[in-house]
Formats: sequence, C-alpha cells, structure tokens
Amino acid sequence: MKWFEKASSGGKCTRPLRMTIKGFKTFTVPPRTSKIDRDMFRECKRLVSINIPPSVKSIGDRAFQGCTSLESIEIPPSVTSIGKDAFSGCKSLSKAMIPPSVKTIDYGAFSGCRSLAAITLPSSMAVLERGMFSDCKALASVALPPSLTSIERSAFSGCTGLASVSLPQSLTTIGERAFQGCTALSSVSMPPSVTTLGEGAFRECNALSSLTMSPNLATIGDFAFQGCDSLCSVSMPSSVTSVGEGAFRDCTKLSSVDLSSSLSKLGDKSFSGCTALHSISIPSSLNAIGAAAFAGCTSLSSVSMPSSAVAIGDRAFTRCTALDSITLGKDSTLGAEVFPSKTKVSYKGGSSSGNSDPPQEKKGIKLFGFKF
Repeated sequence: MKWFEKASSGGKCTRPLRMTIKGFKTFTVPPRTSKIDRDMFRECKRLVSINIPPSVKSIGDRAFQGCTSLESIEIPPSVTSIGKDAFSGCKSLSKAMIPPSVKTIDYGAFSGCRSLAAITLPSSMAVLERGMFSDCKALASVALPPSLTSIERSAFSGCTGLASVSLPQSLTTIGERAFQGCTALSSVSMPPSVTTLGEGAFRECNALSSLTMSPNLATIGDFAFQGCDSLCSVSMPSSVTSVGEGAFRDCTKLSSVDLSSSLSKLGDKSFSGCTALHSISIPSSLNAIGAAAFAGCTSLSSVSMPSSAVAIGDRAFTRCTALDSITLGKDSTLGAEVFPSKTKVSYKGGSSSGNSDPPQEKKGIKLFGFKF
C-alpha cells in the first residue's frame, strides 16, 4: 500500500486518502510505517479492527477519533506516544492494551469510549491527562500505575460504571472534576501523599459512602463532594486548613462531621443542605464562617462555638429550624439573617439577645459574605 506509506511519511492525511480508508472494515498498517499521523483514520465509522506493525512509534492526534465500530486495539511495544483525542468517541472499543513503552498519552485520548471495560496503563506513567477516560461509562475498575503523581481535570468524569479505584502511594494531586459523576464509586481512600483536592473532584458521586482523607491534605476544593448523598460521615485530618465553597453541599445523609483542628477557612455554602447533620463543633482556629455555610441543615440542633472571635457570614445558619440556641465568642461578628428568628443568641461573658440586631454586629463592607 504505497499510497498509505507515502502519506504517512509526508506527515499529512489528505482528504482523498481518508476517503479511501473509510471503505475498510479491517486494515493492516503496512510494515516500516513509523507513525500513524493525525486524523489518519478519523471518522472511519466502518473500521472494526486494525493491525499496527512494530515499526510504529507514535499515534497522532485524533488518529482514530470517531471510529465508532472499532472494537479493540493492541498497541505494539514500539509505540512511545499517543496523541490527544487519539481514540475519542470510539464507542464500540471495549479493550485497549497499552504497552510499557508508552511514555506519554495526551489529553482526551480515550474520552467517550463508552464500551471500554478494561484498560492497561504503562507502569511508568506519571500524569493522567485531562479528560483521558471521561464518559467511559463501561469502565468498572482501573489499575493506576505506581508512579502516578497527578490525576488531571475530568480524567474519569462521567465514568458511571466505575465502582472502585485504588489510588497509588505516589499520588499528590487529584484535579478538578477528576471523578465527577462517577455514580457507582462507593469508596475512596487517599494515600498520605495527596495534598491537593481540586474543585468538584468527587462531585455527584452518589454511591460514595466511605471516605478516608489523606493525613497531609491541605485544601478541599470548591464543590469537591457536592451531592454525594450516600456519604454519612466525614473526618478531616488536622492538616486541612481550607474547605471550599459548596464542598459538601447537599450531602443529605451526612450526619457526622469532624472539622480539622487547623481549619482557617470554611467557604460559602460548604455544608448547606446537609439535612441529616445534627451537630457541629467549630475549632478555635477558624476565624470566619462563609455565607450560608450551614443553610438548610434542618436537623442541626447543636453548634459548639469557640470563645475566640468568629466572623459569621450572611445566612450562615438560615433555615436551621432545629437550632434553638447558640453561644458565641464575645467579639464575634454577624452578617445579615444569620440565624432563624427562633434561635436565641448569647455571648460568652456577655448578654443574650435575639439575632435581628446582634450587639456585636459591625457595619462596613462585605467580603465573601462577611461584614468587617
């Protein structure tokens, strides 16, 4: 197939060549071919199988994108790189074998491979690029390589069949929306190496009931566990200093929360809508509670506040209908409509009052839901 060899060596897939390839159901890449160029088999919807010779060293961007009939791919041990979106949208692809020789796999390489049930990753891989397996709905489990340090944005988002994942001891970062919408994922145990948890990392993982955080985790990103409505308890390690906006919002079964003793920031709406939460103890390290942080926690009847001053944001405890009373540090400041009208507010070492005009309220500008 000299026409294929010529096109491959020239580094360009022409329209006439692609039209010729589109007629094949099976295809054998000619010997001595060194690379499968970008877009070479893109949208070859009839292609069911392909044989790649051991001379091939790279698979280019979008090389097999949209090959909706392609069922399996065996990548030879000569290949060292796989380009972005190389196999994206191959919705019939059920099996992919990636040899240890592969050093880099670019973003979105297998995104939208809805039938992909098993994948073998090279043991030397350090970064799982963004969107690599997003919307691979049949992927039930994945063995992550022991050298992995980072799972990038949306790497497994929408993998609704992913029931378990073993995070390697080398992992330091779980990126934004890395596992968002993995509705079958029931358990997550972070190794001690993890220090950063990105925005929406486990958002809407509806089956997540068991969570063990890394003892070295510093930040919990915005919306990290929003909508994890099977999660019953959370114990934060003392390393956590910041909980982002909406981090545990609408975790409707969350009844027990142990906040980090080093926590300095509790973001807006961080626990709003946690209707099963019945008590919370605010650590002395915390100097500000975000706006609507516990809004709508209808079972919350006990809030233990430190003696130190805490700035409590607007509507922080609004619609907490079971909260009859609360005692604040004497220099604490309140935003607008912080508590339900029935809640009796008192101050340590001071007087008690209603909450419509708290004695320690300070007028001024608002910043992130707080008044200063």
